[in-house]
Amino acid sequence: MAVSKILVVDDDVSNAEAITLVLENHNFVVESIHKSDLLNPTIKSFQPDLILMDIILDTNDGRKLCNELKASNLTKSIPVILITAMLESQVDQIPCNADAIMFKPFDYNKLGRNVKDLLNI
Repeated sequence: MAVSKILVVDDDVSNAEAITLVLENHNFVVESIHKSDLLNPTIKSFQPDLILMDIILDTNDGRKLCNELKASNLTKSIPVILITAMLESQVDQIPCNADAIMFKPFDYNKLGRNVKDLLNI
């Protein structure tokens, strides 16, 4: 079976590194980017099976980026998990088509399970 590729989008480098290590321990191939304007070029080059993205990014909102991905025929089938330190009531202020939302701090084992569930592994 092919190894699944995960794209981590988080402008907090240390958070992205921690998530990358966890996902690599689950035997995923992980690419991480720290600038939201790299999202589309990285999707084209890396072709991820799943995207794990923070909501609060450098110049963008992960909810809006997620909605753009879900509206595009090229990327709508890629599962998106949003991660955030926001309160649930704050997250709901912008409707979003994410496949899952995880609130920080989260259990890294649960993260691995959520990724595997969305990838049907």
